[in-house]
Amino acid sequence: MDPALLPQLGVAGALVIVVGYLLTANHRLMTANRSDRADYLAALAARETAHATEITALRNRVAGLEDRIGELEDELDRERDRRRQAEDIAAAVRRHT
Repeated sequence: MDPALLPQLGVAGALVIVVGYLLTANHRLMTANRSDRADYLAALAARETAHATEITALRNRVAGLEDRIGELEDELDRERDRRRQAEDIAAAVRRHT
């Protein structure tokens, strides 16, 4: 485009040039962002997979710990029952002596 023709274009011509420049700049930016976004999405998918694996491992560990807590509660209940029986026997012996 010849720079000597710019004064003849007027305001409408200037606007067409500015809009054309903005459209091409936007297209270049979106093209560059597309490859960055693909990298980002790939990294995000990899992290989500790793996170799901970690969550599964933690859930399994929590389930094991809950089972262990249940076993300890049962053991504590049995110990309390034995202690109460011993206290009952001791009280019965005291009453008879």
